Order: sequence, then C-alpha cells, then structure tokens
Amino acid sequence: MLNFDTFPITYAVPVYILCWLLLILTVWPSVLSVRWFLISAFVLLFLLRLPSIVYNQEIDADESQIITQAMTLRLDPIYFRAVDGTTGGPLDSYFLIVPTFLGLPFDYITAHLTAFLLLGLTLLPLFATAKLWFGPQAARVALLPFLWLLGLTQQGDFLHYSSELIAVMLLGWASYLYAGLVSSARPSLKQIALLGLLLGMVPLGKLQGTPLAGVVGLFAVMHILTYSGWTLTNKSKGLACLILGSSLVPIAFIGFTMIYNVYGDFITFYLQANLNYSANNDFFANLQNLPGLFRKDAGFDGLVKLTGLIWLVTLLVHGLTGREKLNWNWRVGGFLLALFFAGLYAITRTGSNYGHYLFFLVGPLLLWLAYGCHQLLLGSTIRHQAWLTASLMAVFLLAFSFPLASRYRQGQPLNAYPSDQQGGWQLPQSAVAKVIRQYTRAGDKLAVWGWRCDYYVQTQLAQGVAENHTIRSCFNHPLRGLYQRRYVSDLLRSQPRVFVDAVGSHNLWMRDRATQGYESCRLLKLFIERHYQYVGLVDDSRIYVRRDRLTSPANPRPAMPLVAIH
Repeated sequence: MLNFDTFPITYAVPVYILCWLLLILTVWPSVLSVRWFLISAFVLLFLLRLPSIVYNQEIDADESQIITQAMTLRLDPIYFRAVDGTTGGPLDSYFLIVPTFLGLPFDYITAHLTAFLLLGLTLLPLFATAKLWFGPQAARVALLPFLWLLGLTQQGDFLHYSSELIAVMLLGWASYLYAGLVSSARPSLKQIALLGLLLGMVPLGKLQGTPLAGVVGLFAVMHILTYSGWTLTNKSKGLACLILGSSLVPIAFIGFTMIYNVYGDFITFYLQANLNYSANNDFFANLQNLPGLFRKDAGFDGLVKLTGLIWLVTLLVHGLTGREKLNWNWRVGGFLLALFFAGLYAITRTGSNYGHYLFFLVGPLLLWLAYGCHQLLLGSTIRHQAWLTASLMAVFLLAFSFPLASRYRQGQPLNAYPSDQQGGWQLPQSAVAKVIRQYTRAGDKLAVWGWRCDYYVQTQLAQGVAENHTIRSCFNHPLRGLYQRRYVSDLLRSQPRVFVDAVGSHNLWMRDRATQGYESCRLLKLFIERHYQYVGLVDDSRIYVRRDRLTSPANPRPAMPLVAIH
C-alpha cells in the first residue's frame, strides 16, 4: 500500500507542479474542455489529499466519534437509541455505513476517502452553479483556489470526515437547483420538489446548516411568486411541490423516531440540546472573533482576502474605465449576499470557533469569487482574461510554497500525517486497545467515559452507550442530569463487557479525575462498583471488566442480569 513519510519530497513537488499546469491550462479554455477540466481538477484534489487519505489514524477526534456511530448503527440502526451524534446529524453516521457495503472497513482511511468524495460532490454543483450564472471561465478560475486550499492544507479541520460535509454537500446541490430554477424559462415542478427534498435533509445532516437552507428555500419561494411566466395556479403548484418536498424527509424521520419510541430523545438530545449549545450567546462578540477563526488556516484566510481583492479590483476597474454598472439582480446577487450572511451566522452562533465550521462558507465564497471574476472580465479580450486571472491565482498558489519551504529549511515535517510506520491498512493499536481486546470478542460492546472514541475504532467494538464522548454527562449544563441518567440506562440495556474511564492525561477536555472521573456521576459510580471489576491503569485510563465476564473471552461465564441502581 502507498505510504508517505514526513518529507515526501519526490511526491509533493511533482503534484505541486501539476497545480501550476492546471492553472496554465485553465486560463486558456480552448485547450481544455469543461469536462476534462473537471476530471483533471478532481484527480488533482485526490492526489493532493492522498497523504492524509492513507493516514489510518484520527486527524480529528470528531471522526472517531462518527466512525464509531456508523459501526454501531450497522448492528443496531435505531438512531437515538444506539447512538447520539450530539451536534452532528443522523445522516453523517448513516452515510459512513455505505462504503462498508463495498467491502471497506470502519476505519480512518475509509472515512478520509469518504470525506474526499463528499468534497468532490460539493465542489461539483458549486462549479456548475458558477458556470450557469457567470460562465465557464469564471467558474474555472473560482474553483482553482478551493482545490489548492482543500488539497495543500495541513489543517486537520479540512481533512477529516467532519459533521459539516453532508450538510454542505446538500446545500451545494440545492444551490445548483435554485440556479437552474432562476435560469430556466420553463421551471420544472420535479426540479422544485427535488430542491425541497434536499433542503429538508440539511437539518438531519447538521442542524447548524439550517440558516443556509432557509435562505435557499426563501429565495426559491420568492422566485416562484414573482415569476412572470407562471399563472397563479402554476405558482401554487410550485409552492406545494417545494413544501411537500422539504417536508418529506423530516416527517419520515419523525415517524421513524415515533415507531421506535425515541421521539422524545430526538426533541431533547438533538433539537433542544443543540439550540442550547453555545459557548457565548453574544452574536456580535462572536462576529468580532471571525478574523481569528479565519487565521486558523492561512490558506482559508488568504482565500477570503483573495475574494475581497477580486471585488476591490472589480470596483476600481469599473470606476476608472467608466464601464456600465455592475450586473446585479436580487435573484443572484441578493441570494449570494443572504447566503454569505447565513453562513457567517452558522459559524459564529455558538462562539465555539471550530475551524471545520468554515465549510459553511465554502459555497458562498466560491460563488462570490466567480461573480467577482465574471464582473472583472466583462468586455475583456481572451488574452486579457488569461493574464489577469493567471496573475491573481498565481499569487495565491505561490503563497502555499513559502511556509513549506520555510519548514523544509528548518527541518520541520512537511507532512503531518505520515503513514510509513502504520503497517499498510492496519489500524494502529494503543496500549488501552490491546488490553480491551484481551477481555472482548467480536460482537461485544464497549463503554468509554471521557472523550477517547478512538478506543472504539481500534478495537472495532460498538458503543454500548448513546453518548460515546461524555462531555455532556460531565460538564455543568441544564440537561446534564438527563444525559447521566440515559448513560446508566444504556449500560443496563447493552451490558458492555468492558468499561473504560479515560479521564486522565491522554483524554480530550476531561483530564481531572478528581472532578470528572466516572465517580462524578453518583448513579454511574454505584453501577460500576456493583457490576464491574477494576483490572488496571493503562495510559492513565482505568479499565473495568464485567464481573461475570472476567474469565477468558473464549469461555465466558454465563451472563448474569445486571441490576438497575436507584
């Protein structure tokens, strides 16, 4: 299997040269057709991300969480009973099951491949939208910096399988359908219904993406109502198709939760908990932190500045040359403006400032960049377009080489995700995972108190509790009591063979055993003391095994029913 060390010079340099080659071919559109441009673009994106794709360890803790949820849902497909994705929606976990039907395992390579696929399925409709509204040349130019950003970055927020990817992909296709609706002389009711269907799925991908879905839906309604080519009857049919389409998936999912008696959990642990989830409720204070969030990744910060520069140059050119006023109509310009501000709201509402929230600005920024390029190039000759676009994009691409060259001179790793020591497609095993395996066999369940979901992935054991990372059962908030009671109830239901208290020096967020260990939950403390036996401290994690399962996993004692603690 292909692998990479920390200095993959012989691979990185040729691929970086390919970035320049695609730029050269892009600014001369007659050389490369749109189809071949797209094929070349996505092959390049794959090659750029390949070192992180074959890295079979977690890039971000969130992907261990989602892999574990998918692994558990494959055995017990009832969401909110088997798993709770917390801020991530059900579709994130269910979608990660799909690759396993093709024979791929539940591991990080599969997750990274799936993340690449979702990125491709996001950029494709965004390119098509830009092409439809602003022409093929502007669309090509606008796509390039996003390929470089998402391919050349070492920032894990953009490389791991994150909970934003499904929602962003759905929003990309919804934007394309809206663009087709606006550009069509005879809008299709099927197209409107499909648009509604995609919008209705967004909250189940990531509730945080709902404001952007709301903008797309609102502008679709406004277009239907103001479209002069339709009679009142046709407009009524269009609105009905949009409403029915957007209601179908949510209604079906609510019905699903009612049938399996988890509707209350859906309301409490998904809607209520996420609406209450916020590190800072001051929206304007959160907005002031936005530049710092952009600077978490120099490439993304540069992309924002590039978009601003394109528009600044556009306005200057229009002012100095006396060109006509900027082409503007509310169906396009107003839509992009509203979509951008909805994206800003989505990423700043909670005040958490996670870098992967920036995915919600990928669509608006790409379309604004294409819009700016289109306005800038109006009336230009092909040769002028070539030099102008090449110079602007070349500066952005060149900027990626400076930090790489600096790190190389200082002897710092160029690749933060080396795979040359992981043994091919093998999952590296931590010391904790090795001990867990001594007491478990295939089909057993595991429960971890703390935030170490990688233990589930390494052992390939399904989670025995819905909340596989227990910050909501530990930290103080209005729903903590409900989370704790559910945690103990899940233990009673699933009877996991091994319980791990991972609170300690190697845990994420939860490191103070005195105040955050499992004993901080009284019911859990009593339950563990009654039914589990402490077997040792490994990597600062305490490992417990069910008392009736302490013999060899191959010859376990007969299971004894666990008794609830009141």
